[in-house]
Formats: sequence, structure tokens, C-alpha cells
Amino acid sequence: MRLFAFVILTLTVLMGPTAADQTDPRLGALFEKLRTGPGERAESLAQEINAIWTRSASPTANLLIARAQAGMDARHFDVAEALLDHAIGLSPHFAQAYALRGAVRLRLEDQDGAITDFSHAIELEPRQYEARIALAEIMMAGGDKRGAYDMFQKALEWNPHEKHARARARKLRDEIDGQEI
Repeated sequence: MRLFAFVILTLTVLMGPTAADQTDPRLGALFEKLRTGPGERAESLAQEINAIWTRSASPTANLLIARAQAGMDARHFDVAEALLDHAIGLSPHFAQAYALRGAVRLRLEDQDGAITDFSHAIELEPRQYEARIALAEIMMAGGDKRGAYDMFQKALEWNPHEKHARARARKLRDEIDGQEI
């Protein structure tokens, strides 16, 4: 029995940290379809990508994420943040957990924490267009129109069908046009 426990412990250590959701090999093909495919499929592709992003390799982290999302829906943002802190502790390479905690921190009016979380989500998953859109909104609210425009453009590189980002980028381009850059 001790030998069995030792083998399991050794395998767990050798396997290293749990793989984060953004490493799922299906994402490459899904993003290619999203970037080059027709707009009428964009929403279903984005939902499929989001479903993959929301699943980590840790069942415990998945449970914490689900509970945090329920907390967010019930407007219990402090609880959601605490649950996401634990999910990140279990799976520190889980980009979506950082993106969700960034959204919660925005609701809690912790702009610096939100910026840090969204930025970390993008470091882990450069295709994280939702985190880029959130950062662009923060930049725009802070008066950084050029930075916001650039961030919206980066989001649109990964999801060119994202209506909100397109509309905001178009509006910012019109406002920036003619200004010194």
C-alpha cells in the first residue's frame, strides 16, 4: 500500500503544474475559423472558445470557478473574488481565472487589481480578446484614447466579429483622427 501511495505521489510531482485551459489544442483551429470565417458563425465559435477557456485541468479549480460565477450572478463580488483567489492558487497558469477575477475587481472598484489580472490573463493567453476589451475600456475611461484604440485593435485581431470592440474602435478612430499621435 505504501508503495502504491509513493508511486502516485511521484507521478504527481513529475507531471508538474496542471495544464491551463488555454493550452487546449482545439483552440488554434477555432481561432482560425473565428478570424477567417463568416460572421454568422462568430458567436457560436466564441462560445466554444469561452467554454474551453473556462475549464481548467483541475476539477477543484473548475468547481471554484463555477461557484465564483454563481457569486458574480448573485452580485456577491467579495465571495467571487475569494473563490477566484483560491482557483488561481490551485491553477496559477489558468488565464480565465485571472480574467474573471479582473472582472470581479472592476465591480469592486479595484481598478489597479483589475488591470493586473487582465494583463496577466493576456500574458498567459495572448488571444484573450475579452481581457483586451476590458483593458481598452479602462484605458478609454482614463482618457488614453490611443492606447484604448490599439488595445481594441489587438482584440479584433483575434475576434474580428466582436461588435462592441468594432464599434468602440471605430468611434475612437474618428476621435483620434486629426489629433497629434
